[in-house]
Amino acid sequence: MFINGEWILRDDLKVVNPYSLETIGYITSLSREETREAIKIAEEHKSVMKNLSPSTKYGILMKIASEIQKNKEKMAKIISIDAGKPIRQSIIEVDRTIGTFKLAAFYAKELKGETIPLENGIILTKREPVGLVGAIAPFNYPLSTVAHKIAPAIATGNSLVLHPSAKAPMASIELTKIIEKVLKNKNIPLGVFNLLTGMGDVVGDEIVKNDRINMVSFTGSVEVGESITKNAGFKRILLELGGNNPMIILKDGDIKKAVKSCVKGKFLNSGQVCISVGRVLVEEDVADEFISEVINETAKLKVGNPLDNDTDIGALITPESAERVENLIKQSVEEGGRILYGGKKEKSVIYPTVMEVNPDNILSKIEIFAPVLPIIRVKNMDEALYHANNTKYGLQAGVFTNDINKAFKIADSLEYGGVLINNSPTFRRDNIPFGGTKRSGIGREGIKYAVEEMSEIKTIVINNR
Repeated sequence: MFINGEWILRDDLKVVNPYSLETIGYITSLSREETREAIKIAEEHKSVMKNLSPSTKYGILMKIASEIQKNKEKMAKIISIDAGKPIRQSIIEVDRTIGTFKLAAFYAKELKGETIPLENGIILTKREPVGLVGAIAPFNYPLSTVAHKIAPAIATGNSLVLHPSAKAPMASIELTKIIEKVLKNKNIPLGVFNLLTGMGDVVGDEIVKNDRINMVSFTGSVEVGESITKNAGFKRILLELGGNNPMIILKDGDIKKAVKSCVKGKFLNSGQVCISVGRVLVEEDVADEFISEVINETAKLKVGNPLDNDTDIGALITPESAERVENLIKQSVEEGGRILYGGKKEKSVIYPTVMEVNPDNILSKIEIFAPVLPIIRVKNMDEALYHANNTKYGLQAGVFTNDINKAFKIADSLEYGGVLINNSPTFRRDNIPFGGTKRSGIGREGIKYAVEEMSEIKTIVINNR
């Protein structure tokens, strides 16, 4: 919808507020041919980005951060209306986005190679952009996840096509307006950045399959990620996919701290977080205490309008998503699961729910992506490790123990991209490597690491004979 500096505005797709279910706007749904043309334009601008100086890229990224800061409250409100996220959480997302662009600005000046001694000469390495990055973003963090794709791509000198989720595109549109303003101010051709709105099976599919694209950076479901691996061809791919992230509570851990961390890590953004607590594996000796405290803490959460400052739980992204979760709760109960708290649905809202299940229950196996917390009792640490690793996912895991030897053993044994000791798996900072093993992803985000993913190493050998 923003191609080569031109806005293409059509009322093709309705955008709905997930909480009120009111229409908040319309977006253009690009055809496959329009998408191909936008990709062609972005490819033609690869040399523009590649030839930008480090200080120019630094200036672009810092100016984007500054403009977001100026529009902080507006951006946060857009996120809440567009994605159903409580406004306090939306403000945090905007703050993180500002930090992400600033961090990328730093690395724009830190793209370093190395020198390698050579008999009768020297070997030099340098980092160059991959070329054209196709960024495909999800609905749950419609600003910060986009920033984790755009910012390192600019820092490394790549041109871009961005495809946001059609379920929550408004934050990307607002960010594009800021990028347009900054690029104009810097006298940089606008074709280096193109916003492609529409349906994933058209726009996203074309980005994945188009040979002009040099790299696909995707955040979303395992199923779509698997499709990308089959259809991307000879492209670099960076996939940040789903998880059923375990949180292990051992009897020697700080139970009160574990409870607060668990509730915060599970119900953030109504559980629509890839590193949300997927299931708790708690040792039998402390299970009753832990469950009781979790229910007490969960009962404090307020469900309501995302724009209210005291709201903790907003809406799922669509009524269909809430219906899917309701059916999964029913299936879990049919398989022997017990609802200990909650279980209620209203329109797109699922009230915070705590359940006790066994390791074979449906909720023990899947990524529910909702405010539903499954708790499993285990006999000991070894059983917890077995169940934690018995999954197709491998994103992040949390462990609570005060025994340093157990902590190291568990960290070594868990088959996950990240292991958090005395914290929930929902912990993330924008400067650390982030990504999963197994079907939870390929490659690593986190600005420094995304910069490496989005650049190529060129080797230059100089012989003095």
